[in-house]
Order: sequence, then structure tokens, then C-alpha cells
Amino acid sequence: MNIGRIQIEPIIDGSILSTLPATKPFPDLDSPQWQDQHGMFRADGRIESALGAFVVRTGDRVVVVDAGAGQRFTNGYTPPSIDIDDPTDPLAAAYRSRGLSDEDLRRVAGNLASTHIEQGELPRSLDAVGVRPDEVTDLVFTHLHFDHIGWASANGVPFFPNATIWCASADLEHFLAGPDEERFVTFVYHALTAAQRLAPVLDRIETWEADRSLMPGIDVRLAPGHTPGSSVVVISDGSAKAMLLGDIIHCPLELMDDDFNLLVDHDQALANRVREAYARELEGTDVVAAAAHFPGLEFGRLLPSNGTRRWSFSAP
Repeated sequence: MNIGRIQIEPIIDGSILSTLPATKPFPDLDSPQWQDQHGMFRADGRIESALGAFVVRTGDRVVVVDAGAGQRFTNGYTPPSIDIDDPTDPLAAAYRSRGLSDEDLRRVAGNLASTHIEQGELPRSLDAVGVRPDEVTDLVFTHLHFDHIGWASANGVPFFPNATIWCASADLEHFLAGPDEERFVTFVYHALTAAQRLAPVLDRIETWEADRSLMPGIDVRLAPGHTPGSSVVVISDGSAKAMLLGDIIHCPLELMDDDFNLLVDHDQALANRVREAYARELEGTDVVAAAAHFPGLEFGRLLPSNGTRRWSFSAP
């Protein structure tokens, strides 16, 4: 897709099937709102989320926004298990310490057992669009969750050997401190922590503390809530504009319906306000947007409506 003279290409690394808590049930299967999710919602209650990145070519820069989940599992992915009847089970104890009842724990255990992840396709996807890792000049992270920084390094060395790495200072401080959520990520997704993944590239990280321009045609806006430094990347050339929303939303319905939110945010109330602000900004405009987990990393537009807004997966 072109935004003026700037080219944007989605790069698929894999996908996650998971059950996520939400503020309200999914819409009916035969409703327009269900259809607008473009296959993300499953009849079994799981959500299918893409993993990947975007290559942005602007001037003499080759920029990768986010970096998938990382190398594929040697023996495939095995979903985690929680034995709620075992008093020594560490994850059960952690959930109980947060006030979950045994009934809630059984539901969480069932949800985790139905999780599935495929990853490791990013190098092949880059090759398909004619990009070598050593050609990438900049790697920009919308935030530092494992499924966005997975190819920052591989086998203990930088995967993009010549790239400057950009992220929000608030996220870097938060994740290098080793928050509790990182233990959950390691257990559920068998992933390295952010501190481990970023260790080989710490000397090349540049940060932002506020909204700013990173380079001609690429700006970043702080949009905290999902993480402390969650950010939106704005691509523009003249009057043409696109937004890479990162994880401020995970499915179109979160922009379409202010009352529907997936409960996966560091600061839920702040994240809700950020989503509503972007819905108001995008509704009825020509600005195209993509979120990091949309199917095929496709772009679309938020259409106005007297009731629930509509989402159209279409781009110039």
C-alpha cells in the first residue's frame, strides 16, 4: 500500500489463537458487527490474532515497525496447564493471590489450554518482499510485549544488524524492571522476557518521551494504557495518512463499539479513553489504519453510523 510516496507492506510472522476476557459478549454470528471482524472471532469463543510487522520504505530508509514473536518453536508449541488442585502449582497460587476463586481458576485453566501460537515466519516474509535484515535502517516498536519484539534479536545477536531501534522510554523502563506480567508471558508463550530479548541490542536503542517525528514521514504518538509507553505510528506524505495502532486495539470491534473492550491492558481505564479518542479521530475520515493483530495485518477505515460504527477492510 502506498501513502503518497511512502510504501507500507505487512510482514506476517505467525498467529495466536486465544480466549481473551472482554467487557461484553461477542456479537451474534450473523450480525454485521461479527462480519466486520474479518474472521478474527471464532465460534468457539477464541480470537485469531495475526503476528507480524510492517515494512515502511520512505526516502532512503527501510523501517520495520514491530517485529513479531520470534523464532519458531523447535518441537512446536505446547499450551500451558494449571493444576488448581495442586497447592504447589505456582500459576494457580499467583492467580489465587489476586483473588480468583476456584471457579474462575478452572475457567482460566481451560482458556490457557486452548491457546495456540505459530511463529517464526518473519524472515521468510521479509525475503518475499525483497528486504534483507541488514538493509533495515530502523526498527520501531509500538510497545515492548513479547509478540512485538521477537525478532529484535535471535540466538543472542541482533537480527537487524544495522538498525537503530526506537521505543518509548516509559516502556523501556517498565519492561527492563521485570514486571510480574513477564513471568506470565514466559509461562504461557514460552517467550524470552523483554530484558532477555533486548539485551543484545540495548546499546542501539533510542527512545521518545513525548510525541515526535522520528524521520520524514514517520511520527510517533504516545497512547499509553495497554502498556505505559504504548504508542501509535503515523505515516504521512502530504495529505495522505495511515496509522499503525499497535495494540491500542486488538480487533475492529474495539473501535466500533465504545462498550466492547478486551481486558488485556496495563491501565484499563486509560486504555479505554485512548481507544475512544482514536475512534472519534478516525470515524468517517480517509485515514487508513491497521492494528498489530488484524487479519493479514490489513488496513481499513472506520465508517460512521448512528449506532455501532462499521469497519471496512479496504485500502487504496
